Amino acid sequence: MFAIIGIVLFIAAAFLVYNYFSLKKRIEAVSGVETSTAAALQEICQGVATEIGKGSFEQIAEVKGVIECDNPIESEIARQPCAYYSMAVTRKWEEDYYERDQQTGKDVKKTRQGSDTVASNTRSVPFKVRDETGTIPVNPNDAKIDGEKAVDRFETQAAVSGGTISFGNFSFSLGGIGPGGGGRRTLGYNFTETLLPLNRKAYVLGAASDSSGELMIQKPREKGQQFLISLKSEEEILASSKSGMTWSLVGAIACGVIGVILIVVQLLQ
Repeated sequence: MFAIIGIVLFIAAAFLVYNYFSLKKRIEAVSGVETSTAAALQEICQGVATEIGKGSFEQIAEVKGVIECDNPIESEIARQPCAYYSMAVTRKWEEDYYERDQQTGKDVKKTRQGSDTVASNTRSVPFKVRDETGTIPVNPNDAKIDGEKAVDRFETQAAVSGGTISFGNFSFSLGGIGPGGGGRRTLGYNFTETLLPLNRKAYVLGAASDSSGELMIQKPREKGQQFLISLKSEEEILASSKSGMTWSLVGAIACGVIGVILIVVQLLQ
């Protein structure tokens, strides 16, 4: 048992180390790029097009401004106009199971809880970022998006009828997973939704390119380059990333040390 827990802790330590270096890479990317204006990027792009032709310009750039969208979408749960949303509905459940008591040799009835996702969806549309010099389009496909949590609500009394669950104006089919699906008793449903609302200040880091025929910020072609869209300021992104690095490093060391101790204890038994 100690060895199994030790192995699990090693896996957790590996994940934390990965997270540490991912955050380190983000900090380097955000810190290493100066903020550009929409007008300045347009001017550089036009200069490159004049010299070597359209479709040849691409450089890593960061822009800051207000989100505008000519054809916004409506989020499924909050019903808010936005440029991006990601929603999920998670069923919380409990079930009975039996576990052999090591001392008495008898099976003991216990209860455990868990969850599974019964619905999820992500949608986005191109939008523009407006600064004091003008606008620049953004294609959010494949971006790491740090949006606003518009909904985070647990409902024990969500209406379930005929295989459909309803919450406010939102409803969807359970797809055969009823309130007691799989012998599990449903405790309730957790509704979450994150979005990029309109008219909010945003930070965008990606590739400024005219490869699509017009200049826009999009996913960089070079593998490993950051593509980030966030409602946080640059300073907030750096602060949260540095804090995450610290906790990831501390957690990785702790999990690694405890994992070694548990494995040694198992070997000495």
